[in-house]
Amino acid sequence: MKKLALILLILLGGASARAQAVLQPLQQEARQQPQKSNLQKRQAAVAALSLPFFDDFASATVLPNPDLWEQNGGVYLNSRYAFEPLTKNVASFDGLDDFGQPYAPGSVAAGPSDTLTSKPIRLGDLSPSDSVYLSFYWQSGGLGDVPDRTVSNLVYLQLEFKDAAGNWLPAWQQAGIGETSAFAQVFVGLKERKFFHDDFQFRFRSVGVRNGLADVWNVDYVELDENRREGRNTTRDIAISEGVSRLLEYYTAMPYRQFLKNPEKELAEEVRTTVNNLGGLPGAISWRGYIRRLNRTAADTFLRAQALVPAEARQYAITGKPRVENLNMPKAPFTLVHGVELETKEQNPLQRANDSTARKTDFADYFAYDDGTAEAGFSFPGTGNTQVAQRFDLNLPDQVKGFRVYFPRVNQDLSKTGLALKVWADDNGVPGEVLYQQSFPIQYSDSLNAFYEVALNQPVAVSGTFYVGWSQPGNLYVNIGFDRNEVAQDRRFLFTGYNNWQPDTVLAGAIMLRPVMVGEEALGIEEDLEAARIKVYPNPSSGNVYLEGEYRHLVLYDAMGRQVYSHTYNGSAAPLQLGELAAGLYTLRITTKKATISKKLILIKP
Repeated sequence: MKKLALILLILLGGASARAQAVLQPLQQEARQQPQKSNLQKRQAAVAALSLPFFDDFASATVLPNPDLWEQNGGVYLNSRYAFEPLTKNVASFDGLDDFGQPYAPGSVAAGPSDTLTSKPIRLGDLSPSDSVYLSFYWQSGGLGDVPDRTVSNLVYLQLEFKDAAGNWLPAWQQAGIGETSAFAQVFVGLKERKFFHDDFQFRFRSVGVRNGLADVWNVDYVELDENRREGRNTTRDIAISEGVSRLLEYYTAMPYRQFLKNPEKELAEEVRTTVNNLGGLPGAISWRGYIRRLNRTAADTFLRAQALVPAEARQYAITGKPRVENLNMPKAPFTLVHGVELETKEQNPLQRANDSTARKTDFADYFAYDDGTAEAGFSFPGTGNTQVAQRFDLNLPDQVKGFRVYFPRVNQDLSKTGLALKVWADDNGVPGEVLYQQSFPIQYSDSLNAFYEVALNQPVAVSGTFYVGWSQPGNLYVNIGFDRNEVAQDRRFLFTGYNNWQPDTVLAGAIMLRPVMVGEEALGIEEDLEAARIKVYPNPSSGNVYLEGEYRHLVLYDAMGRQVYSHTYNGSAAPLQLGELAAGLYTLRITTKKATISKKLILIKP
């Protein structure tokens, strides 16, 4: 029978003191479907294709390229579920349809799942003597759920060819092997005359459990052409495999105020990507690493190098030390983009899409270890109450004002079930004194990896190292989104009543739990007095806002941290005229002779 979870045991003592960190396959995943352009629709309607046929999926995401593939087969194009892919994207087959919904909710029986079908291809002018071969790479599981090995081979990935009579005939099959595999290449020759017609098609079809993101197969680098030999690759393609690593040493995002205090400390020692040489000859290439502000054309090049990549090299590492001193970074939220571009001088334009990789890093008001996407659900059941905490390090004192968490739908619906959020101080490298605790209900979202945000009843002052996490009854399988593509080694701690706090050294991924910070130190006595003296009214306001009490200067920020208004006090009692601003929550930063204070302001439309 299909396993329902990948269970990794974390031994926190003797047999009676065992607790389990559990990763479970997602049961649904809202997959956004981009709208086709008119050009795509027109091209998709074109008649049969000619050889060569090639797709490494690097130029498309979510949906297959409509110029090459039939649509609505459920296959998901992504850079998330493969381990060491041939090129940076793959086609993943699982138990979810195009919309990320299970084909058969609640079922544990194997059945037809995803299908990837080529457009018709003209082969009528060719024959078996033209040595036409289809080649591709396949992988079992990757970073997704592993296809089960069964006695009757009920779980499998199959390749089929369509003959001249319109029949789909099996050409190759791989049964589930019950473990994760590396990518393996397959060559399948068209040996029979019945396949050489002008409406030829091929398709990949998976059969497996259809109740969620289960029995995952990854397919990459599909080629169909004549004059080929089995097992021989004639391509000259040096391609990016794994996308560029995160910019920061520990985090995928952090508050801008904390970063700007000490950028050198927070930057990663190196950023990294890997390339594969898919040809049989060494290849001379060069590359460039860059970093820039989002939506800015000017970029700082922190890396230039070249090398001769050996023939058939796999996971050839390209590394460089990032820097930001040449960038103009504001004292407000901003986003940086960093990436690597290869110069391969490849003649085939279809292969150029796999020659670049980039990612964004947000500097706003929150910390994150995850990249915003969950590949599994994380739960920590055990004996008695269990607790999970993640560590965060500050460069400046601050306050926690809330948190964002992603609850994927896995097994039992726990909507409105209460959990206890906790904030801890540090105690020699593990969570110590509980600084704050607040109950909150579990809430699911039907949007793609959408976080649920909870505001704390009061800000919690923190400094140095602090921890954020939750406690739960040990018999409750609470699932938090788990990002398997990032590494949060020694930043997550697990607690049971038997062995207290221990670092989680088994699971290398990241829990999707993000503390949201105020962005300023807790008020002292002087600030408290000034905050009480300055009155802001009416609040909420439809546009005219009055301030009672003298001040020097004020600045208004929107919910994204962008400055939208400023004013210098001139002794007038006239109101601030904010009627042109959008309705929403704003922050007033008011500077007086003695202190700088903040007040929240809500604008509404009359």
